[in-house]
Amino acid sequence: MKVHGIGDSREERIERAADLLRQVQLDEDTLWRYPHEFSGGQRQRISIARALIVDPEFVVADEPVSALDVSIQAQILNLLMDAQEKRGLTYMLITHDLSVVEHVSTRVAVMYLGVICELARTKELFKAPRHPYTQALIDALPRFGDSMNMRRYHTLLNTPRTGGNDLGCPFFLRCRKAKPERCGEECPPMIWIEKDHFSSCFFSDPEA
Repeated sequence: MKVHGIGDSREERIERAADLLRQVQLDEDTLWRYPHEFSGGQRQRISIARALIVDPEFVVADEPVSALDVSIQAQILNLLMDAQEKRGLTYMLITHDLSVVEHVSTRVAVMYLGVICELARTKELFKAPRHPYTQALIDALPRFGDSMNMRRYHTLLNTPRTGGNDLGCPFFLRCRKAKPERCGEECPPMIWIEKDHFSSCFFSDPEA
């Protein structure tokens, strides 16, 4: 707060911090405790409070719930969404957990080896994924009531690489749809599918 010029005195900054701690459902005495005295969920709430204390418009949240129990994850996500609604925040959420993405996001960019594979609004992406990598990721999500015989699974070939293919598609060696003569030699452009939906695959057509 001192760096950002917030508060005219130490007392005012302490009161502001205490108020924000209450907003993230922590007691005021949190101010005077040591880090090792908090649980993982409490530490995450403190991190959120620290981010919000300077009244940001844009917040980058990198794996905000990855190390927490499922019940605590839900509490933290609800807290983030509540803060978003009250403060008019925009989040950029970075996560490997697609169930979290589906729950809180409005727009999704799926990346593989640092390259955007697919970009779409969340509902459309989960309803009709077009890139083979996105399809495989969504197929890996557990769904209650699903029958193994009623779903088409898009599995991955080989093992992940640490580097990309400078000539062709980064996903080429793991993709069941790949054509060596094309995908191995040419990097696909981002193709427009429909409104707000793009995919970087030569075979983004659902029948391909």
